[in-house]
Amino acid sequence: MPVIKVWCLPASQSENELRLLHKAIVAAVVAIPELELHGEQNMTCLFPPDRMQYGLGEEIVVEVTGLFETSKRTHMVRWLMAEAIGLKIRSLYPDSKVEVFVYPFNQDISAFWGMD
Repeated sequence: MPVIKVWCLPASQSENELRLLHKAIVAAVVAIPELELHGEQNMTCLFPPDRMQYGLGEEIVVEVTGLFETSKRTHMVRWLMAEAIGLKIRSLYPDSKVEVFVYPFNQDISAFWGMD
């Protein structure tokens, strides 16, 4: 399951604004059929608090980890995912520079707890 972490959002984000952003990111991801992800239950989207307030909102950084490698999730599909997420975020924060990093993940070297 991919984990999408969004860093450096403007400090004044409300709960409703974060929910809107979350929905936009989920929509961007599920729109790429090769990812075979169908909704928010197939991904985790986090908005960690930034400890340093200076410059928040000027540059928004997104990291996508835990995206299991499959034959359909090619380099181009990962690029499309990065582009789709970046464009959605940019549409909500037009004055911000947005960078998205998508890291493939080999599930053969992972472990899970709490899922029966």
